[in-house]
Amino acid sequence: MNVTFQSWMQAVWTSIMEPTASARQALAMNVPRNVLWTALALTAVLNVIFVVTLQYITNTPVVMQDQMLPTTPFGFLAIMAVFLVMFVFALFHAGRMLGGSGTLDGSLTLMVWFQAISLTLEAVQMVLALISPAIATLFGLLALGALVWCFMNFIKILHGFDNLLKTTVAVGMALIATALLSSIFLTVFGIANAGGPT
Repeated sequence: MNVTFQSWMQAVWTSIMEPTASARQALAMNVPRNVLWTALALTAVLNVIFVVTLQYITNTPVVMQDQMLPTTPFGFLAIMAVFLVMFVFALFHAGRMLGGSGTLDGSLTLMVWFQAISLTLEAVQMVLALISPAIATLFGLLALGALVWCFMNFIKILHGFDNLLKTTVAVGMALIATALLSSIFLTVFGIANAGGPT
């Protein structure tokens, strides 16, 4: 299947407007786990590239980033990678604790696709920042709202929840667990301050 710019943007748009259908389609693809881990690693690298580039262009908020780059790009990459991996496992286990039926592969699949959507919106914001920082800021805020809506529906479908309230609890549990475990891991291995301040 040939992927064009138009078809890619259409897929992203569909995922935002119809997240439940998009999640089901992604899960039905049954992508091998090793391919998914590789794709997740790639999204981590691209995230760092986009964040660093956008921060050099403007100081507008970046989609899905609520703070300035805390370390060198290498340190940020390590932090991003650790967070994404732990978040995949946390989403799986948190959902199961609440009676969900999701699988680890499903959690990984939807995380990869969600990251692809997020990166696409970051790329659009980067282009807009070259034109108008104000427009880029507005787009970033709108995109953040769209991403939250998209992600919540992804997790709802992943675990077969019948409402977004249970989904919100599961995501909240996963975020807290990921933040705590990531902080411990990064502190123990001295990654959080890798490379020193920017």
